[in-house]
Amino acid sequence: MEIITSLEQLHKFSAPCVVALGTFDGLHRGHLDVIETAREKARECNSQLAVFTFSNHPFEWIRPGMVPSALITGAQKQELLQQLGVDVLVDIPFNQQVADLSPQEFLQRLQQLDYSCLVVGANFTYGCRGQGTVYTLAASANAMGFELIVRELVSEGATVISSTAIRHLIAAGEVAEAAAMLGRSYSISGTVAHGNERGRLLGYPTANIELEDAHVAVPLGGVYAVRVIVNGKNYHGMANIGYNPTFGDVAQPRLETNIFDFTGDLYGKQLTVHFEQRIRGEVKFAGIEQLKQQLAQDKHDCEAALR
Repeated sequence: MEIITSLEQLHKFSAPCVVALGTFDGLHRGHLDVIETAREKARECNSQLAVFTFSNHPFEWIRPGMVPSALITGAQKQELLQQLGVDVLVDIPFNQQVADLSPQEFLQRLQQLDYSCLVVGANFTYGCRGQGTVYTLAASANAMGFELIVRELVSEGATVISSTAIRHLIAAGEVAEAAAMLGRSYSISGTVAHGNERGRLLGYPTANIELEDAHVAVPLGGVYAVRVIVNGKNYHGMANIGYNPTFGDVAQPRLETNIFDFTGDLYGKQLTVHFEQRIRGEVKFAGIEQLKQQLAQDKHDCEAALR
């Protein structure tokens, strides 16, 4: 997959293509519908599949105090798009140059790509202050001679799938419901940091990821059944998000994961934790023995949830 990181580089990709346009900040099922529709159109036209998106959330530039927590990292996005068969990813930073483009100027820049068709969602906007809509885009398609496919928004039950709805579900600990909208389980990746090794003393050693500066959506505190990717291998486990209220010595939220049937040193290594089901909330226990009994029950419940 070729990656283009600025508007000035667009001309470097000269092959005929079909372009999926969108912020794609979560790559949820609604986003996937747009991209997969573009993929099928590209195959039909014997063209390349291009995805045009942003490497940062537009709010970072236009509303810095309202930037939503991330549902996916840049590396995860690139990996998923490559798995979808994308030939070229236009992943440019949303900055003042982009923000100032009028709808027509944006399309003129986009014409550096040799596209025959654009595919967007029904709520797609473009150009300065989102002045361009699917209606202005349809008028431009007629005038400029390209095909436009507008995909209806995708729903899960009675709820339209959106990144905002998914963030709300994650914040409420409803990770299974969030997975239904994402089309995959929600995950957090990070570098394993040293903790106080209390889990090891309790018989449940944990790999710890600090969440204070992670800028990602953090599930509601509590215990979760999780799948863990370690060195490319998949393990089951149980994870706790929170402050260790029994001991009261954790100032910032932390993700602590006990990986079942794993031995080895993970300090300084990258870990990805996939949240499958919330088991219980965070509880302050009367003492160590009560906590150990609950951990044994938690492991049993997590193993059952992951079967």
